[in-house]
Amino acid sequence: MPMFHLLRRAAQRAALLVPMLLPVLPAAAQAQAATGFPARPVRLIVPFPAGGPADVLGRAIAQRLSEKWRQPVVVDNKGGANTLIAAQEAARAAPDGYTLFMPLDSTYTLNPALYSRLPYDPIKDFASISIVARQSLVLTATERTPFRTVADLVAAARAQPGSINYGSSTTSTQLAGEMFTRQSGVKLVQVPYRGASEVVKGMLSGDVEVAFDGIAANVPHIQSGKIRALATTGPVRSAALPDVPTLAEAGLKGYELLMWNALSAPAGTPRAIIDKIHKDVVEVVQRKEVRDQLMVFGLETAGTTPEEMDETIRRETAKYAPLIKELGLKLN
Repeated sequence: MPMFHLLRRAAQRAALLVPMLLPVLPAAAQAQAATGFPARPVRLIVPFPAGGPADVLGRAIAQRLSEKWRQPVVVDNKGGANTLIAAQEAARAAPDGYTLFMPLDSTYTLNPALYSRLPYDPIKDFASISIVARQSLVLTATERTPFRTVADLVAAARAQPGSINYGSSTTSTQLAGEMFTRQSGVKLVQVPYRGASEVVKGMLSGDVEVAFDGIAANVPHIQSGKIRALATTGPVRSAALPDVPTLAEAGLKGYELLMWNALSAPAGTPRAIIDKIHKDVVEVVQRKEVRDQLMVFGLETAGTTPEEMDETIRRETAKYAPLIKELGLKLN
C-alpha cells in the first residue's frame, strides 16, 4: 500500500480517537488538581462578625481543616447587609477551591424573595459542598406570664386576640412567628428587634411576653428560670434543650423551621476539589469534640452531600417565597 494511503488512514484513526479522549482529559486534570489540593492557604468567608455562633462554627471547621490539610484555613469575617456583602465577594472569587463561603440558609432561600435585586445568583454563582450544621429556634415566654405550655399560649391568644406581643430579630424568626399564628389560628403582634440580645432584653423588661429566637442567647435565662422554653421549631428535639418539645409535638402537626449553615465554593470550582473538601469537612463536623463545642450554641452538626444541599435550597425557597410575598416583606 502506498505510503500516502497509510498516512491518511492513520490520520483518520487519530481523528476518531480525539473526541473519545476529550472528556477524559479534563477529568484527569481535575483529579490531579484535587490530589495536590490545597497547596497554599485557603480563605473561608464567614458572613457575620467574630464571636457569634456562625463565627464559632467557621473557626471550629477552619482549625481542623488546617490541621488535616497542613495549610492554613483563614477565617475572613465579612458581616453586614444580611449576608449580601460576603456572598457577593465569594461569588466573584476564583473558582479554584481557595476561597470558600459559609452561607446561612437565608442567603440562598430567603434573600431572593426579600430583595428586588441581588448582587449574586444563589444557584448560578455557587457550587454547594455541604450543609454543615442546623439549629432550631425556640419559642419562649417570660416568667411573668402564666404560659407554661404552647396550649396555654394558644388558649390565651384565642381568648384575647392581638393582646400578646412576640419578639423577633430576623426574617427567619418573624417567619417562625407567622407560621405559628397561621397554624394555631391565633393573632400575635410582632415586635421587631435588631438582634437576639435585644429580644432577650425585651423579654426580661416585659416589653414582650413571648419570642421566637435562637437557642444560644436564651439558654442562660432558661436555666435561671427567668425565661421559659415552650417549644422548639425543628422536626426533632434540640440536643441543647432535650426536655423541650417540638411545636409539632405540642400540637402543631407538620410545623418545621430550621436554620442552617453551609459550605459553598464559587461556581465552576472543579468537582474533584468539591468532593475532596466535602469528604474532609464532613469528617471534621462529625467529630465528637466538634459536636460538643457547637451544641452549646444550639448548633447540631450535619454533613449533607452537595446534591442534598441543592435540593434543600430548592425546597425551602419554594416554601418560604410565597409567605414572604404575602406578608409584603422587602428589604430593598
